[in-house]
Amino acid sequence: MRRALDYAHMPPPGLPLGFLVVAPWFGVVAGLVAAWYGGAVFASRWNPATLAVVHFLTLGFLTMTMAGSLLQILPAVAGLPLRCPLRLAVWICPLLGAGGTLLAAGFLSGRPILFAIAWALLAGAFALLFTCLVPTLCQRTLAMPAVAHIVAGMRGAVAVLAVCIAAGLALAAWLAGGPAVPVPPLVDSHAALGFAGWVAPLVMAVGFQVIPMFQGTDPFSAAARRCVPLLFLALAAWVAGRWLDAGWRTAAALAGALVATAWALQACALLLGRARTRSAPGTAHWLLSLASLVAAAWLFAWPGEPSDARTVAVGAFFLAGFAMTAVHGMLYRIVPFLVWHHLREHAPPGTRLPKFADLIGPQRQRAQWWWHGAAVVAALGACVYAPLAPGAGLLLAAASVRVGLDVGAPVLRHRRALRFDGRG
Repeated sequence: MRRALDYAHMPPPGLPLGFLVVAPWFGVVAGLVAAWYGGAVFASRWNPATLAVVHFLTLGFLTMTMAGSLLQILPAVAGLPLRCPLRLAVWICPLLGAGGTLLAAGFLSGRPILFAIAWALLAGAFALLFTCLVPTLCQRTLAMPAVAHIVAGMRGAVAVLAVCIAAGLALAAWLAGGPAVPVPPLVDSHAALGFAGWVAPLVMAVGFQVIPMFQGTDPFSAAARRCVPLLFLALAAWVAGRWLDAGWRTAAALAGALVATAWALQACALLLGRARTRSAPGTAHWLLSLASLVAAAWLFAWPGEPSDARTVAVGAFFLAGFAMTAVHGMLYRIVPFLVWHHLREHAPPGTRLPKFADLIGPQRQRAQWWWHGAAVVAALGACVYAPLAPGAGLLLAAASVRVGLDVGAPVLRHRRALRFDGRG
């Protein structure tokens, strides 16, 4: 059964919307950097331009949207009120954005001072984020039994994020001239924790709520809910195998690919099970995202020493194909929902309110899907044919511009009513 949202504990809309309307513009910057540096971005994961693009997407776009979504979903879905001063929470967004930008600039310029400043800003941003999330996630409410699998997935993802950030800060400190670190295993662990321990499980956990809610599907089965903890187990085994240089880490990667595939197949079955869900806005985003997740998982897990092209293709499938596509689809539903709900709750009597579907028309979401789908195809092509790289970057930037304008329009249109005022 679907659980009703807990509107009483929702934070002021300005808090999550501050993250969600800013994030797409980091995708624009990532696309422009990829277009400028061209084939070098898709030649090797160690290229400075590649690292800059990856961190614009992971810190600037994905973590920005996921942090904003968590601050909204924990109170609304799990009934867990935020346990942090809201005036403190609003600093997470600017610190995270500035830190991610300076980190990417450090990769492009090679200047240690930029890594040092980025380290300080990112450490502050994540300290504030964990100060908000950890006490909130440690609460228990009457709603917990119904959403235990969602909250458990979020708890696990946040815990893995903490380890991922610790590894990233150690690497940033080394780049700034600090103590030496074991770079290859630390980089591999940092990437695996971020992709398979933070982004994928959080999308899966949030999907348990938003796919039935916004796409009108039946709820996920109990078996599908076990996929998130199983993915954490496979990740832990792979990271341990990487540090021990053990051959059995391939088995852990294959197990993780099986888990991701099982969850994706369940989600596809729900999305394609009824005519109205197949045609619902956002379903195309989810289907492209799920196909990309499966492709990324099996390409990574396939036995043998991966080539540069294969490694970069895994990143393209995962970041552009899976993560960005899923988040784009959710932004087109979550942002207008937040605007519509707040207007409905706070508009003076007799005020004519816009319809939820009119805040961002479904045709705009479908048009953006075509732009982003073209960007994903071009990015995958650029992994094997470098001349496609500038076009892939421009397409990614154009698709991200569309998202930024589409989700920003209703917020700007109703900005006076949505002004962050510190009240619940």
